[in-house]
Amino acid sequence: MAQRRRLPPGTPSSAPRDETLCDTTQGLGDTLVVEDARQDPRFADLPMVEAGMLVSYAGVPLRDSMGHVLGSLCISDTKPRRLDADDLDTLTDLARWAEQELTASSEMRQARQVQTSMLPVLPVSTEEWEVAGMCLPALAVGGDFYDYTVTDDVLHVMLGDVMGKGTGAALVGAGIRAALRGTTPAVVAGVDLGVTTTQVARSVNTDLERAESFVTLVQAAVDLDDGTARYVDGGAGLGLVVHHDGTCTRLSSLDRPIGVLPDDHWTEHELDLHPGDRLVLFSDGLLDLLEDPMTWWEPVEAMVREAEDVSDLLGSVGLLARRRTPLDDVTAVGVFRTPRFHGPRPVRLDGGA
Repeated sequence: MAQRRRLPPGTPSSAPRDETLCDTTQGLGDTLVVEDARQDPRFADLPMVEAGMLVSYAGVPLRDSMGHVLGSLCISDTKPRRLDADDLDTLTDLARWAEQELTASSEMRQARQVQTSMLPVLPVSTEEWEVAGMCLPALAVGGDFYDYTVTDDVLHVMLGDVMGKGTGAALVGAGIRAALRGTTPAVVAGVDLGVTTTQVARSVNTDLERAESFVTLVQAAVDLDDGTARYVDGGAGLGLVVHHDGTCTRLSSLDRPIGVLPDDHWTEHELDLHPGDRLVLFSDGLLDLLEDPMTWWEPVEAMVREAEDVSDLLGSVGLLARRRTPLDDVTAVGVFRTPRFHGPRPVRLDGGA
């Protein structure tokens, strides 16, 4: 077993930034090579040099996409060292690679913030209805999306899953979500969801073909006055209603995902959400978190039935994701109708994008 090197008493274990050679590299904004810092009047008096912890040094500044110096990539030794041209080229190549990684990491953080900002800000919460959702990308950004809005007492809710993960899927998902949201006025006015879904599919089929992708989708329009719900399921098949009487209904459809065949069309289905009924939609990433995904409806039904409210349900899904590393994006939306509702229905609903 290797023994830890013992430093002489009084040897500094750290140094202020202005007492480092990296600070000089960043200030110069150029490669700095020092063969023997003990012989260089700029650095000979630095504590790290006097202690013999740093004798030779070579550093290359790291810049962001705007050209601003963020830091430096350096190598150092406790003895004099001369670097040849190949050594310096290698160090410079490593610095350029590090810059690309820093830029990519920064851009992915920004992309995640943008994608998160496009999700609904507030849940729908009234005396009779509760609607909320969650999205946990497997990477920084993901291809899952969900949305819900309330207009004229009609809830338009959707959940989509773009084939694949990461930035490409996120870009496709953002476009599909925007196209679907554009149909909300027609959906609220009562236009058949199969018709609006087909229109969206026609408008994005060329884009999906070029991207070699497709999208599974389930969306619904719920009349918050009487609980009538219309829905379309495009290849998702991952939704169910846990009824107040103890029964359970799985959403089903023979329709394919958007982008599979150019001439596909979609069919509207209907169901009723009575007081106490609970509708949940989710992406297939949740299946990876279950013991037996082939009988997913059993554990999902149990989670829905046992949840105190939508927030509790989403918390259970999040707990599963923390216990098991998700291999895919995990997204879920719950629409719960209060079992015991008395008195006049509220006029105002808090919800939105």
